[in-house]
Amino acid sequence: MAKPSSCPCRPACEGPTSDCERTLGTPQRLFKGSQSAQDVVTALPLFDGIQPEVLNRLLADSNTISRRRATLLFGAGDEADCFYIVLDGAVKLFALSQDGRETIVEIFGPGTSFAEAAMLATGRFPLHAEVIEDASLIRVGRRAFLHTLHSDHALAYRMLAGLVKWNRRLATEIHDLKLRTPWQRVAEFLLAQTGVVEGQADISLPFNKEVLASRVGIRRESLSRVLGRLRALGVQTSGNAVRIEDVATLRRACLDASTPKS
Repeated sequence: MAKPSSCPCRPACEGPTSDCERTLGTPQRLFKGSQSAQDVVTALPLFDGIQPEVLNRLLADSNTISRRRATLLFGAGDEADCFYIVLDGAVKLFALSQDGRETIVEIFGPGTSFAEAAMLATGRFPLHAEVIEDASLIRVGRRAFLHTLHSDHALAYRMLAGLVKWNRRLATEIHDLKLRTPWQRVAEFLLAQTGVVEGQADISLPFNKEVLASRVGIRRESLSRVLGRLRALGVQTSGNAVRIEDVATLRRACLDASTPKS
């Protein structure tokens, strides 16, 4: 199986290269001057209700990193010695077939985390992770995180309960997603990219159309047909640029299509 080459500035390296500036240190330094980073971390379901002093212990081996587009964070089979929190940018998880074809499993954007299960359970990453838009991330190291959980069983159970609650929510979202038609999925994704309530909106897609198709659960070849259908609802596309002629009209069409007919 073809496997992506390792990034020269992976966490296992002896020191950062000129392409990857690290901010090493304690969580206090990690969050110093960055309230938004702290807000992202404390809003994660994994850390729901965790007291600041406990969070400091969990993140004692954490550091912020910046990675450029097309940087491989880890490969399938690598030791899972950390997990990641996305502050900005985007990361994709993908698998490679025996002939080297890529299948995108998930896209992670700001305010999300990934690879926790690999670090906590199997100890090996089952998939590849690659930055698809220049990203800032928090790399949460395993040693302090697991030490804190092992020394505080009540905390471990609390975090497990938070993950279970989050998984139930995801299951509901996946169920709802399956009930939507492909054009609804794409339209709702586009609507989520703008804060405009009515009238015209111009959007720049955060990633290419192949990734967009995977993100909403349709085939790449189906996306062109979906975008063609959306033209009748006032959606025009040119490369990664999208214009919605009337946001309210598109949102109303999505709602009407989701409303059961009596």
